[in-house]
Amino acid sequence: MKKNRNLKNNRSNNIIISIINKIFTFPKYFFIGIKFIFSDKKQKELKMEDKIIPIIISTLSIITYLICIFLLTRWYVQNNRNQKFAKQLNEETSIITEKEKSKNITNKKATYNYKYPDDLSFLNVNLDPYLRINSETVAWIQVNGTIISYPVVQHKDNKYYLNHDFYKRKTEVGAIFADYRDNFDEFNNNNIIYGHNIVNGTMFGQLPKVLRKSWQSNPNYHYIKLSTKKTNTIWKIFSVYEITPTIDYLQSKFNSTETYNDFINLIKNRSSFDFQTEVNINDKIITLSTCNNIGNKRVVVHAKLINLEKK
Repeated sequence: MKKNRNLKNNRSNNIIISIINKIFTFPKYFFIGIKFIFSDKKQKELKMEDKIIPIIISTLSIITYLICIFLLTRWYVQNNRNQKFAKQLNEETSIITEKEKSKNITNKKATYNYKYPDDLSFLNVNLDPYLRINSETVAWIQVNGTIISYPVVQHKDNKYYLNHDFYKRKTEVGAIFADYRDNFDEFNNNNIIYGHNIVNGTMFGQLPKVLRKSWQSNPNYHYIKLSTKKTNTIWKIFSVYEITPTIDYLQSKFNSTETYNDFINLIKNRSSFDFQTEVNINDKIITLSTCNNIGNKRVVVHAKLINLEKK
């Protein structure tokens, strides 16, 4: 855990150092250009065409310097805003979860024959306040063993929330969003949710924890909770893995039971850990997808629906 935290900190520090280096490197050429242009010794000897290169260097230096300042400021503001948003959401859902825990232990409307820990309760979130903020809110997701606890939004495509947050403000942090093909009223065979792996651990920044032995060895972590407008559900994780970018795990619906069965076998056999969980063509699946800590691969989590109650 400490090693992974250090990796994230180093990654963040490298980004900041790179920007700072650019900020302090280009002014050097700016001052060289200014000195060259206004040097008393050269001023009388130089013709206009001899000044073009220093002028270009100076102009580009000023522009680059200002751009770097802008990018650094924007990164800081977006990062700070995202941390506050995540903290506020986690405080709200911790209250909601505790309220529902005592109720659901004795009042589980189980529709799936599955044995799970006695203290595993439904997550019941009233989405109305969030719908007033963003009408595209479709669910709330919580992943055990992580700090992932966010509203899920859904747009008509899978691009919008890559660079817009829950408030629809433009930001590279993005939001936790559902695939445009998902149906949270009835659930598809495969229901897909995306999020960026943010360096500070927000959004799906903690999803790579599922690849650690310490996470995998704790059976209480192997669950995902989803609260929608109509239902509260619990999903049991059966496959986690890291893979080079591909779209074969992002199929949502299937034309036949044979193709769905092949899909289940494909994603289950990829798992880096044997969860000893049976999955068949009668199961509904949820898939979480994000980038790994380096950004060159995808971290993927698959879970099957094991319990559902209607609101």
